[in-house]
Parts: sequence; structure tokens; C-alpha cells
Amino acid sequence: MKVSFSILFLAFLLSFSSSNAQSSDNFNELMDTLKDKSSTLIVYSVQVGAFRNPKNPKKGYYDGVKDLFSKKYDDNFNRFFSGLFKSIGDAITYCDELRTKGYQDAFVLGLDGGFDRILIEID
Repeated sequence: MKVSFSILFLAFLLSFSSSNAQSSDNFNELMDTLKDKSSTLIVYSVQVGAFRNPKNPKKGYYDGVKDLFSKKYDDNFNRFFSGLFKSIGDAITYCDELRTKGYQDAFVLGLDGGFDRILIEID
């Protein structure tokens, strides 16, 4: 009885953590969707920074941020994003986590194919 309870509890913890954190397979799948300029699927991400300087942020600044990627836009800003989500709720939860880790300027936005259009911005 004690062993089965432990296994159930462990399974619960794993399912809870995996529902809050995206897998790298999901990240790669959503990244492929964004690279497809014809895609109309809205994918949510958290912007953690924007820099014009070619050197970008100080070395090590984003070490604690998972699934970090960047895109240079026509305004010459290199924007840094973390995470890709199908659900806006998951993106908001992740944004809150990043803010508690010290990334106070993080905010959620929606992207569609080609990364070129910022569709939704939620602060």
C-alpha cells in the first residue's frame, strides 16, 4: 500500500510538472511552426529583452532562462524570447515564473508564422 501510494504521488508530481513545463519536442515543433511564414497558428511566448547593441545582453544574464531564442526585427532590435506555448494561460504562468526569478520586464505576446508579426501583447 505504501509503495503504490508513493508511485501514484510521484506520477502526480511528474504530470503536474510536465503540464507546467513544455517539453523540448513541443518547443521544437512550435519553433518549426513559427519558421513557416504561411502558418496562421498563433504561438505565445515571453519576451525577456530587446537590444539594439550587437553584443546584446551581458554574458550569463539569461543563463537561468530555458528555451531562449532571439529574432532581429526591422526596427533593428534583437528581441529575446523564452518558451513557446499553444495556450496563452501557460505563457502567462511561465511569464510570472520568470518575473519571480528577476526578469521584471518579461511579458507575453503572440506570434504567427515568420515571427514578423507581434499579434498580442499582455503585460
